[in-house]
Amino acid sequence: MTGYSSQPDDTVPEAPLSKLDTLVRETGKGAIRGLYKVWAQTYDKMLVAMLGYQAPDFVARALAPYLPDGSPRVLDVGCGTGLTAEALLSHGKAEVDGIDFSPEMLEKARDRGIYGELITADVTKKLPMAADTYDGAISSGLFTHGHVGAEALPHILRVLKPGGVFGFTVYWKIWDRGGFSKMMAKLEKAGKIETLHHEQEAHFRTLKNQQIHTVVVRKKA
Repeated sequence: MTGYSSQPDDTVPEAPLSKLDTLVRETGKGAIRGLYKVWAQTYDKMLVAMLGYQAPDFVARALAPYLPDGSPRVLDVGCGTGLTAEALLSHGKAEVDGIDFSPEMLEKARDRGIYGELITADVTKKLPMAADTYDGAISSGLFTHGHVGAEALPHILRVLKPGGVFGFTVYWKIWDRGGFSKMMAKLEKAGKIETLHHEQEAHFRTLKNQQIHTVVVRKKA
């Protein structure tokens, strides 16, 4: 397991927490779906071109060495427009399915032509696929605004095969508030997972004090 620092990055200019971020955390799921409907049109340009969004590259780099050889089947959780799957495929072959709360985001993801199935679902509830289906799962950007907390982790682990791996990022301000530190400890104590990788990194190249935890866990048999 890789260690991490709790200190935020101070090498780039500081920016206040986005008003949209606060709105997402405080609004209901219906309004969240509406926000993502609007964001789907500008999501990639805003995050990648303007802010230097790094989470997809970080989690893909962390997860790829732990996936089995060949063409593993991977679930992209909260896939958005497909940035994370695209980053993962830059490290090797995989059969990737995507799941997201927003149909509009999924349509943008479909345009990339890299997914098998694309599924609309709420990841805070039981996922609509059989247990022990996937060799791996990956997620970046889902655990960011606080609208999805650690309650999603057991649902994701359920659809992984025994020995399957899950790489994900968590915005540092919700690591404790969203229940991730407690859920990780609970799952490890129960023998459900082992942590293979954990470090803290800069979420964006252009913003100060915007950190993420990059984590890879293995589902134990």
